[in-house]
Amino acid sequence: MGSLRLKRVGGMGRAAVILIAASAIFSALEVIFSQTIADDAETFLAGGMSSEDFVKSVAPYLMMAFIQGATVIASVVLVMIWMYRVASNHRSLHRGATWGPGWAIGGWFLPPLLYIIPMLMLRELWRASDPEVSIGGDWKSRPVTPLITIWFVIYSLVPIGLMFAQNDTVLAGLGGSEEELAKQISGDQGIVIASMVATVAAAAVTISLMRSLTNRHQHLTGEITD
Repeated sequence: MGSLRLKRVGGMGRAAVILIAASAIFSALEVIFSQTIADDAETFLAGGMSSEDFVKSVAPYLMMAFIQGATVIASVVLVMIWMYRVASNHRSLHRGATWGPGWAIGGWFLPPLLYIIPMLMLRELWRASDPEVSIGGDWKSRPVTPLITIWFVIYSLVPIGLMFAQNDTVLAGLGGSEEELAKQISGDQGIVIASMVATVAAAAVTISLMRSLTNRHQHLTGEITD
């Protein structure tokens, strides 16, 4: 394998894990900020606070939401690059199969919000990264960690369920008027907290999965040998 030009995945995997953890922390902080300004939102909706004062009051919440969204986007980009590198190495090792490197990017958009292709690709990447299977061996029949199924449920199905559980006001999001934002903040806090818990759980599972798969793949390619 030393003569093959294989891509290193350790640094990219660590960077993605750091950003995923940061997005979970910012998600929790966003919920905390929303709890502290819920009364201001209700006061504004009742006409007891001006639009300018309300915007000043929710500025930390908006900043936290922006940072959280930015870390999510950045982490997704790094995960795509990480998956692309792993799949490219498998192709170089003649372990490429159904989901080639291009699917590491395109798979996240087909179908929207339901990450079936990334889940199937992760299953294939896990099998193909098995360092105990010799070159030319039958890696396709190897078992797959249950973390991938758990990841799909928490990262894909649970958020979709929460989205349908939310009302139209909450779904209006941060991009609408001050009234829509106030209604979102003062809305069903149970759904907000449940979304945060799901985000943190998804981050924990994703981090565990990425660390395990990265280590497995590094042993396969010789990036680490201990």
